[in-house]
Amino acid sequence: MEAFYLEKRLKEKNPDLHKRMTDGISVLYTMLNKYAVRFPYYTDHSMLHSMDIIEFCNELIGPEQIQKLLPEECYVLLMGAYLHDIGMCISHKDFLEFSETLERTKQEFPHKIDNESEIVRLFHQEYSGLFINKYADLFDIPEPGLVKAIIQISRGHRKADLFDKDEYGDINIKSGSIRTSYLSAVLRLADEMDVASTRNPELLFGSLSIDVENQKKVFGIHESIQRVEVKDDMIILYSMPKSQEYIPMVWNLSQKIQDNLDYCRTVAEKTSDLRISQTKVVIKPEKVGNPGTKDSFTWNNV
Repeated sequence: MEAFYLEKRLKEKNPDLHKRMTDGISVLYTMLNKYAVRFPYYTDHSMLHSMDIIEFCNELIGPEQIQKLLPEECYVLLMGAYLHDIGMCISHKDFLEFSETLERTKQEFPHKIDNESEIVRLFHQEYSGLFINKYADLFDIPEPGLVKAIIQISRGHRKADLFDKDEYGDINIKSGSIRTSYLSAVLRLADEMDVASTRNPELLFGSLSIDVENQKKVFGIHESIQRVEVKDDMIILYSMPKSQEYIPMVWNLSQKIQDNLDYCRTVAEKTSDLRISQTKVVIKPEKVGNPGTKDSFTWNNV
């Protein structure tokens, strides 16, 4: 599988949309890095995270099904992957503006929470959607149907009911229909899969003094997963836990990914003519040093 297969299809079939995408994401690098201002000890939500998600999307869809996607669907999925966490990076001014909308339209909005960062964390998918709607011209998104699809897919990467036909029905555009439910399911699963040690800010940006015990555990779980591999029928987590206490934590994480896989597989099957072929999440030991050597440490002897 080519790492940029979705982008390659978009470029071949619709060069104009591809150029709009590359021009649009050129302004995103600095924007996405702003998440660290509000969330200095969170796992990575930068452009690197988006690029990892896109690679997983390529692998989950597969080359044959990618050929069945409209170039506009490739564009929507790519833009959704780049923009899905932009709500973590909004300015205080936009936070105030967007929160008024959420207060009017979302019964669940936590009025009693005073902490801006906590509100953003809980509802960043909604803030992402509002940000995309406000700044669609900045990203040169050419038609309303595509704007709506990118918003819905960005919002759909967490919590949203992807079976809701009113929210996640197909969106008709000039060249066909955008299968928002399927694309959202792929993006949600890909986002859940980005759990390897490279997402740990300590590893990305140097040593940090982390005082929050919960965040230490989160980072420890990520450090315990060396890499994630996608096969035709399974998702493999290669793990070498930092210590014995992380074994059940890694196991629980694998079950969380399995639950999301089961849900997203069903969404694909029930709402589209496309499929997610992977059926199970498997933990395998990651060996240190040369693979196959007798003295390699594995999951079982940590």
